[in-house]
Amino acid sequence: MPVFVGTHINKIDRKGRVSVPAQFRASFGEAISAGAFAMRSISGAQALDVFTPDAFAQLAASIENPFAEEHEDFTNAIFGASQHLSFDAEGRTMLPDVFRAFAGVTDQVCFIGRGNYFQMWEPQAGLAQQEEAFERAIQNRGAIRLRLSVNGGGAA
Repeated sequence: MPVFVGTHINKIDRKGRVSVPAQFRASFGEAISAGAFAMRSISGAQALDVFTPDAFAQLAASIENPFAEEHEDFTNAIFGASQHLSFDAEGRTMLPDVFRAFAGVTDQVCFIGRGNYFQMWEPQAGLAQQEEAFERAIQNRGAIRLRLSVNGGGAA
C-alpha cells in the first residue's frame, strides 16, 4: 500500500494543471496510470482528500450497507461528490473548478502526505493547519500508540 509523506507546494500552470509531487507519484507505482480519486475532506477542513484507486475501493468496501439510512450522508458526501483525477505523462493533473473553489486554491497547491492518502490545500491554510496539528500532537503525545508489527510483536 502506498504511503504518502511530506509537504510539497507546486504551482498551477496557465492551463490549470498542477504537478503532483514526484514522491507521491512514485508511491502510486504502476497504479499511477489508473489516476486517483479526490473529494472534499470529510474532516471538515477546506482541503481535498486524494486516494489511490485501491484505497478508495477499500473505503467503499468498508461501508457494509451503502443503502442503510445512517450511511446516506456518508455515501453522498464521499462517493457522490468525488471525482476521478487523471495524471498526464508529466505527472500533472487538472483540478476541477469546483474543487479549486472549495479549497480556495488559486495559483499554488500544498500537498500534504497523510499516510495512505494525501491532501491538497491552499498553501497558507495547509501550512497553518499542519502547525496546529503538530502542536496538538505534542500535547497529546502520550496517547500515541504505534503498532510496529502486524504479527503481534511490539508496541510503543
